[in-house]
Amino acid sequence: MRVESPPQRRCSGTELRAAEVPCHAWPVRMIQGSVDEPDGLKSVGPSALWIRGWAYDPEDPVVRVEVRLGDHHMGPAGLGRPRPDVAAALGDPEAGLAGFELHCLVPAGMTRGDVKLRVAVLLLDGTRVYLRPRALRLQPSPAPPAPLADESLPTWRQRRIHRPLRVLWSVHGLGRGGSQLRISEVIGHLSRSRHSQTVLSPDDGPLRDALAAAGAEVRIAPRIPLDDPAAYERSVADLCGWIEDRFDVVVATTASFPAVDAAARLGVPSILRVGESAPLPTVVAWVFGELDPQVERRARFAVKNASLVVTNSAEAVRIYRSQGWEGRYLILPTGIDVREADDARRTLHRAACRLRLGVGAGERLLVCAGTLWPVKGQATLVRAIDLVRRQGLLVSSALVGDADPEYERAISAYVAQRGLNETVRIIPFRDDLRWWWRAADAAVCPSETEGFPAAVVEAMAHGLPVLGTRVGAIPDLVVPGVTGWLCQPSDLRSLAEALFAMAVTPAETLRAMGAAAAGAARPYDRALALDRMADLVRQTAHGALPGWARLLVQGEPAAAPPRWGGRLRRPWSRSAGTATQGPEPGIRP
Repeated sequence: MRVESPPQRRCSGTELRAAEVPCHAWPVRMIQGSVDEPDGLKSVGPSALWIRGWAYDPEDPVVRVEVRLGDHHMGPAGLGRPRPDVAAALGDPEAGLAGFELHCLVPAGMTRGDVKLRVAVLLLDGTRVYLRPRALRLQPSPAPPAPLADESLPTWRQRRIHRPLRVLWSVHGLGRGGSQLRISEVIGHLSRSRHSQTVLSPDDGPLRDALAAAGAEVRIAPRIPLDDPAAYERSVADLCGWIEDRFDVVVATTASFPAVDAAARLGVPSILRVGESAPLPTVVAWVFGELDPQVERRARFAVKNASLVVTNSAEAVRIYRSQGWEGRYLILPTGIDVREADDARRTLHRAACRLRLGVGAGERLLVCAGTLWPVKGQATLVRAIDLVRRQGLLVSSALVGDADPEYERAISAYVAQRGLNETVRIIPFRDDLRWWWRAADAAVCPSETEGFPAAVVEAMAHGLPVLGTRVGAIPDLVVPGVTGWLCQPSDLRSLAEALFAMAVTPAETLRAMGAAAAGAARPYDRALALDRMADLVRQTAHGALPGWARLLVQGEPAAAPPRWGGRLRRPWSRSAGTATQGPEPGIRP
């Protein structure tokens, strides 16, 4: 699907005029929108800020929003944010998805003081509209702080533990998001060895029953404040008192880094599991809110002093390294049940699955599995499907997963207003998606950021080509024209064009792409991934490193991954900051 673009236009306030031809050559046109945050009334920064607003044109869809801070391009803002206030004010339910937002880190070299915030809105016809610029005052960077009292810690030592391990898992919630589900799998895997496991969370959720069934003790405790340094220190001191002498190893997710900070202060081995390809302050902002600069220092301390930082994508390591987050990084891709996928492809008849789920004969069904959450991009997907269907193509989607209530309401209102009730289905979380995978023609992952999405690999293992955004590990998994299609994140036009390409691909080509996708997914077996993560937890508790571990050294990964197998162990050196591995027959450079 190609769209011809008229000459570029500019907007002063909300009035649109031609920029490249005399102003009288184009009629005046109005677009509605504004930057709501920051409001320009108080200084912002010094390290990060939220940019939020809305833009809406009833005639021409907004396809992209670009943000500049001074001379720095901060990137595209996320689209499709719920704005029920805008929908009510305009009397138009479609405007309920007119919001945009971007959490950006202020460039370290940016001049402090007055700076202009400019937001450009791109419409489907190629029009570029500039919302009214906003003058901001950036707070000056704080003076270099004194060294942390506990920055110099003793070297980790190997130790022998002749009993079942006592493992503390610290998570940011008990929802069924990707990180929590992966941790639940590892807990179940470790429970076979009768290790004692405790899960610490600030919020309860639907995952609690599964964790309890796996033998884990679940504790709900108040969230540690991340926007108040004094309150943070008091809370971490209490956490230290609780962890000491109770646990042999601590494992925490990204936003739960305070548990790793506490473990490092106590000399308890720890693992920080990073499941997103976004900076830690951005992840914290998504989950909890702003991160105070002094608390960010503690986060950097935690990353640097964790026994290991385990992530599922090289992109996450690149982002952390580029922003000066020192640490011992290990890349461990997510695994899926390859055998189950093979069985489903062999035993479940595609036509029967489509009939059971009510999928039309000539319909191209896309399955999007994941939490309905603005960062996952489902609103942009729904709008892209609407555009493609206007071209006369029968494309439908199933959005499967737990949902953020406000986001689900906004999508549902848009679907009803556009008459897409038979086209877009919102389905609650399902443990078993085999029927949906077999009924689908392709899978889609429209996320604005990802690490190594398990849903993408699972769909590929079930023989589906994947349409995904160029974020995280998705470009490593999806080869355009071979195993799927790629598009730009936070870009409605790019996503719609990729959907159009999928919709017009012949059925036999889709089948060939699906077969190639199934082959590409075979190395990512869940049993192997769980064995390795469980091995990491056990050996980290003993102060050792599994010999198979692929460590990121000096910011560069090994030239090739080591082969599977082998459990030789070597101690690591705290002072060197990298893994110390002697020659081992199971490791290949």
